Amino acid sequence: MPRLKYPIIATLAFVLVACTQPKLDELPLSEMENTGEPNLHVASDGSVTLTYLQQAQGVSTLYVRRLIEDRWSEPKKVAQGADLLVNWADFPTLIEADNRLTAQWMIRNPAPGFAYDVYTATSTDDGRTWSTPQRLHADTSATEHGFVSLYAGGTGVGAFWLDGQRYAQDDAPDGMELRHKVIGATGPQSEDVVDALVCDCCQTDVAVVAGAPMVVYRDRSESNIRDISIARQENGAWVSTPVAEDGWYITGCPVNGPAIAAAHDVVAVAWFTAVPVNSVRVAFSFDGGRSFAAPVDVSPDSPVGRVDLVVDAAGNAIVSWLSPAQQGFVYRRVQPSGEMGKIHLVAPMASHRNAGFPRMVQSDDRLIFAWTDSLADSPTVRAMSLSGG
Repeated sequence: MPRLKYPIIATLAFVLVACTQPKLDELPLSEMENTGEPNLHVASDGSVTLTYLQQAQGVSTLYVRRLIEDRWSEPKKVAQGADLLVNWADFPTLIEADNRLTAQWMIRNPAPGFAYDVYTATSTDDGRTWSTPQRLHADTSATEHGFVSLYAGGTGVGAFWLDGQRYAQDDAPDGMELRHKVIGATGPQSEDVVDALVCDCCQTDVAVVAGAPMVVYRDRSESNIRDISIARQENGAWVSTPVAEDGWYITGCPVNGPAIAAAHDVVAVAWFTAVPVNSVRVAFSFDGGRSFAAPVDVSPDSPVGRVDLVVDAAGNAIVSWLSPAQQGFVYRRVQPSGEMGKIHLVAPMASHRNAGFPRMVQSDDRLIFAWTDSLADSPTVRAMSLSGG
């Protein structure tokens, strides 16, 4: 295994954290009845935003709030309509870059069957007003488009998404594509294919390393091996390589995508697999994501998956997942050496689909968690912060 650039610092930080009792604090949210599909984003200045959907009388509304001194701002409406897609696994996201908020969400296609499109809008006044929504992708077929990952790049905000247009083409074999484009100030620009055959409904994730985006996703071979791959641009072309070779043969989508995070020259990827048994795995890269060390299993509890991931300043990975054994949303710190801290429970949480995907981000020395409490009288998004954990 390649050596850490700062091995003493990483080990000391890990030991200090392991000896510190985590302190979870509620970040109260008001007016949250019938909410779900939360997502968190950390801007370059460390500020945290929360997006979520709220349903009332057949209409869905996408809101954004900002965390200011441990208090959430009042909700600001991003989009609203009876045709907004509410999906437990494919949820809206937002990114902040160049003093501009960019949000994405899905709108159901009115054509028969299950189909939807991705729309984006921007705000230059912290979410008070939004530009006219524009469709992200050029394709207008009645197929599925979603599982978007946004990133801030040198030329603007970029987006990766899953695009189902081949299912509507008579002259092409069926299959979901992974596509990419940079969204300019005047709207979406030209797009390109990153991978022509990927798993149909697993989340994507993106990290920017040395100014360049790299996307992780569940790949799909012609023989239905659905392992995790990472793609990056080299000499103007997208190059995809496996993060690890689990050899998971499955004929349908497991709806369980990977997560990626980076700090300095350390890149980590976390994912769920069912080979040989249900487990959450983490793999580290020390060369900017070009190659990965052997993965380590971090979940001895037959997890459901639905992972999230951050990498701290010392190069340690913090991985979260849903654990039926722990009856909730848990996290664990993992060193690049494979040494692991204790598994900590964030909150009780059901593992059925209505519970969705718990989210986690890191802001300064704190972790911020958000999830859908489906055990309440009505689905309710909740949030907590953790210092010293």
